[in-house]
Amino acid sequence: MSDSRGYRHPFNDCTHYLGGVGDNPRTLVDLAMGRLSATIRRQKDWWLFYHEKEFKHHWMQEACDRVWEIPLPCGEDTKVKLSQRQAEYVLQELEGYASLRDEANNCQVSCFERIWESDNLLEPSVVSSLDHEIYSLEPDSTKGTTKLINLYTCPLIYDRSVSADPQGSPALISPPADATYSVSCKFALLPTDVQLTASNQLELLSYINDLHPRHTSLYRLLNTTLSAFIPLFEHTLSDLHRNNPLPQRIPGRSWYSQWSEPEPPEFSDDEEGWALYELDMWHWMSHRPINLPDIPKDGYQGGLEERKHIVKLGGRRLQVVISASETRLNAGQSYHGSIEPWRVEGMKNERIVACGFFYTSVENVVNSSIEFRMAVTYPRGFNAGDNGATFRTWGMRDAAPCHQYIGDVPIRQGTAIVFPNIYQYRHTPIQVADPSQPGHRRMVSFLLVDPDVPPIPSTSNVPPQRKAWIREALDNFLDVRFPEEVVDKIMDHVDWLVDESEMVRFREEMMQERREFVSNNDDHYFSIPFDVFNGPEVLL
Repeated sequence: MSDSRGYRHPFNDCTHYLGGVGDNPRTLVDLAMGRLSATIRRQKDWWLFYHEKEFKHHWMQEACDRVWEIPLPCGEDTKVKLSQRQAEYVLQELEGYASLRDEANNCQVSCFERIWESDNLLEPSVVSSLDHEIYSLEPDSTKGTTKLINLYTCPLIYDRSVSADPQGSPALISPPADATYSVSCKFALLPTDVQLTASNQLELLSYINDLHPRHTSLYRLLNTTLSAFIPLFEHTLSDLHRNNPLPQRIPGRSWYSQWSEPEPPEFSDDEEGWALYELDMWHWMSHRPINLPDIPKDGYQGGLEERKHIVKLGGRRLQVVISASETRLNAGQSYHGSIEPWRVEGMKNERIVACGFFYTSVENVVNSSIEFRMAVTYPRGFNAGDNGATFRTWGMRDAAPCHQYIGDVPIRQGTAIVFPNIYQYRHTPIQVADPSQPGHRRMVSFLLVDPDVPPIPSTSNVPPQRKAWIREALDNFLDVRFPEEVVDKIMDHVDWLVDESEMVRFREEMMQERREFVSNNDDHYFSIPFDVFNGPEVLL
């Protein structure tokens, strides 16, 4: 599993990196400006009116009156009020976001860079048909969250699953040689190979894991839906490409205009005096006059839409892990779910580069959204130990995790969203609008394997492993006069097939393994502690 090719991924152990890992941190003002921009671009047809005087006046007033609450990695929120110049900058850069809009494919930049969304990717009739087919997979479920197409059912099981070779005998698939925390030596997700034409027409080349091939209508609808997602994946991969660095509105560092600090106690054994001194120092560091970095004096200079490299997937063979799930609330149940852990998709085995979610049905549900955060490096150019400057500039204080919250997207029926797998995500717990009625949220997930690394084992070379499927196929194919006990004996000699009890056991083991990885990945990549006394560019 070489790291020399492909896109950035979040599967490294970065606990020993000096200065953290990820993108450069945004200032608190920059994050607030991003939230203002996302709020404006969430309005219907904003790109048709952003240049009109009345539109600008309304949003300038809104921006200057509003206080933005920015969540911080230390677990607190801070309030940010934008200046008129900063609000004007956001209104000016709408021109760049309007140029980035993909009219042909009905998609645009979402709440933050590299995240793309659409609210009308498919015709309503297609969405309705897709949702009906997904719902029919398990119509009687009353569970909170149900995996309707479960990516953990009959996955690749190392030293048990076989690779089918048309030219020879099936061979067991060995586990990876890597022994890092992010590599599983037991399981891997099984993607489906898809072939794209030059015009982005798509064909599924094999079965979808955990979806029986008899569901022909659903296969056809998933093919149609994935085809519509390809432009969103292309935009996200273009933005993620190493030749297209992430832009920042506010580079630079803060500096002080006042240096007179509180005097320490005269005697070293004055415990009360030192306690008061520490309080005075913290108050002084938090409130002393500071010059925060700001937008350029000349405002927005254009170029937001420029890309040095455009990714095109047409004509390529891709690998995609496909699944579907439902979160359901019964009548009388007003609230569902604890707060999800922040997570990325897959492990290093699968090298998922981008995630596409399509919400086929959202009914009688309020406050449903998907949130994002990203790993960030240490800030640059601060004085060692200056918690006041780093906290007031970037919202980062000593020992707090190095990540920033970059926005959220409200979920509606028909919402399509694609984001890079270097961002963590989580769904908010859902509530029903009318507690006397049931509510639900159903979604399809497309996880894109990095197209720039060698392909991984897929359903093209790992045959269906569910024993019941194979037995059903034999019963349908063989003459009814063929002795059943002979079929049983044949089945018993195929040791790579998985029966129902094993299927449940392997699924639980894999889910537990992935839960442990999510926690470890948070520690090893997304929550590297910030050391305010050390770093690659600390001023001593």
